[in-house]
Amino acid sequence: MAVEDQRVIQYDAKEIRKIAGVIRKMGDEAIAQAREVTGELVEYATNEIKSAARQTARPKQATRIADGVKISKTSTVGEFSFGFAAQKFSGGATTQLREGNTPTKGILAGVEFGAKYVRHFLPRTPNFAGTKGSTGYFIWPTLRDIQPTIIRKWEEAFSQVAKEWDK
Repeated sequence: MAVEDQRVIQYDAKEIRKIAGVIRKMGDEAIAQAREVTGELVEYATNEIKSAARQTARPKQATRIADGVKISKTSTVGEFSFGFAAQKFSGGATTQLREGNTPTKGILAGVEFGAKYVRHFLPRTPNFAGTKGSTGYFIWPTLRDIQPTIIRKWEEAFSQVAKEWDK
């Protein structure tokens, strides 16, 4: 499938906050069910990302980043993150995301999106569907591939939770 043909489906921040608010009002048991459901989906997503990282052209860097995932156990909507200062490579590099022009030793963006002039990273990936953002090598492509499955499973599971509490 060409990058331009891919569609990205997402809930906006307002919708997510509304859903989380409804879950909080349902009570402790509903919150526990929501955490369980989202925990399973986040686990599925992170396992898929880890698998994709092992199949990149430079799996050593990608695997270190993917294996360092942190999953929020208290989230009712499913959250995980990559890139931390505590994860160090020899030479002092970290798996952090370098933001803007601030010099850091973070390599997350270089490993995920590549670079034009830095030979330590794979070549820069093309822009995603005409946007400023790049397609990526293992995190973003994997999330785009599994997104329909995750959304379907999430909506089914939360419909079930809502039915139980709507009685």
